[in-house]
Amino acid sequence: MNRKLWTLLIPVVILGLAALVYRQAPRFPQEGSAAVIFARDMRLHHAQAAELSLHLLERPVSKEVRLLAGDILVTQEAQIGQMGGWLDIWGLPFSGRQAPMAGMNRLSMGMATDAQVNSLDTLSPRQAEIQYLRLMIQHHRGGVLMAGQGLKSGVPQVEVLAQAIVNSQTAEISLMAGMLRQRGAAVAVGLPGGSMNGMPMKP
Repeated sequence: MNRKLWTLLIPVVILGLAALVYRQAPRFPQEGSAAVIFARDMRLHHAQAAELSLHLLERPVSKEVRLLAGDILVTQEAQIGQMGGWLDIWGLPFSGRQAPMAGMNRLSMGMATDAQVNSLDTLSPRQAEIQYLRLMIQHHRGGVLMAGQGLKSGVPQVEVLAQAIVNSQTAEISLMAGMLRQRGAAVAVGLPGGSMNGMPMKP
């Protein structure tokens, strides 16, 4: 093969190798995708669950509620770290052009107000337990609703975590509803600003 032919073939070979490398390179979720929105929004949502649990753990509450709050704190902090790790690997910041949950009705996502969070410090221990259980039921209902974004992401590891959130938080909603009834407290139906597929979400 003469030198002239080699000169013509080399660019073709280089382009072919480059295309092969590109096809085999990992395709990370991009800005604005369902996976990225889910990771950012759920990190913020989980952060408030951790905050609520920390407030309650500073009070002299019953052993069963303390164990629940501790489990929620550990689980959601771990998942916050997992989702933050994804964003790092994907080369994206924890917040995009819009803050997490921008444009959402936070009450309809189960987010507590500042006054509700702070009430855990001032209520009697028994009333703080009841308030925590009520707030966490609403918070988990919102979390289950938000997990739908992850379930539609098309990214396997994101869908696995989203399904785990649905499973664990649905189970905890039932557990907390039982705890409220044991304390003679009412369990609200649905979320303040909406519900799943137009149907009330019951505990």
